[in-house]
Amino acid sequence: MHGLYLEGRPISDEASSVCVLFDPKDGRIAHVHGITMLHSRGGITESELEARARKHAEDFGKSVTGLKALHVPMAVFRENGTFRVNAQGDGLIPSPPRSRRNR
Repeated sequence: MHGLYLEGRPISDEASSVCVLFDPKDGRIAHVHGITMLHSRGGITESELEARARKHAEDFGKSVTGLKALHVPMAVFRENGTFRVNAQGDGLIPSPPRSRRNR
């Protein structure tokens, strides 16, 4: 993912918050929701962001039952590849490559 820009100027990663909803059994990411605040008007709490992430996931038809939330910096998504949540539930790691047969 490339950086965000406004009026030709890059927006700092600190202006963005990201919540990842994942299955704690296998680290599979079910939904990612982020928000970027262009003007500081009090911001948004992690619990508010998580509630929005859960609502959006449900709106997309995903069950959020049993999913846990992990808040990560926007910079994590600058790297190429797919991710899953580590066994401790406190960070992202690259997902193993899938064979074409499993698709």
